[in-house]
Formats: sequence, structure tokens, C-alpha cells
Amino acid sequence: MNRAEMRYRLAMACPRTDGCPLFPLFSSREFLKTWQITYCETEDYGRCARYQGAMRGDKVAPTLLPNGKHLPLVSTRVPADPGDE
Repeated sequence: MNRAEMRYRLAMACPRTDGCPLFPLFSSREFLKTWQITYCETEDYGRCARYQGAMRGDKVAPTLLPNGKHLPLVSTRVPADPGDE
């Protein structure tokens, strides 16, 4: 993609892309980029469930994916050692 194409794509991108709380939740940058290309960096960003909720004034869960499903969070809590009881 050349610079002109990149500028056009970003000009048509979702205005809420900067600071989206969903982005840091992805451990895979490649997976995140797939979502961004499909929903965020397109003139059709209005089909994103996160954007739609924000425009309605809803409190949008950080785990809400653009397709309306939720990103499952993996617990990082270390289980207690049964020998410590």
C-alpha cells in the first residue's frame, strides 16, 4: 500500500480508533490487525458494535468485539498451592 492509499484509508477510519480500550487486550498483534482492517480502518466502520453502542450513549464493555461478541479474558491469577493449606 502506498502513502496516498494509507492516508485515504486512515481518513475514512473510525474516529474512535485512537484510544480504543479493546486494542490492548489482544496478545496477538496480527489478530488485532485483522479486526482493525475489517472494522476500524474502513469507511464502513459504522457496522462495528463498539461504535454503534458508543453512538447510542451506551457504556461499551472493553471486551466487546466489533462483531458484537465478547473477547474472553484469560485469568492470570496463579492458583493457590494445595500444600499450603
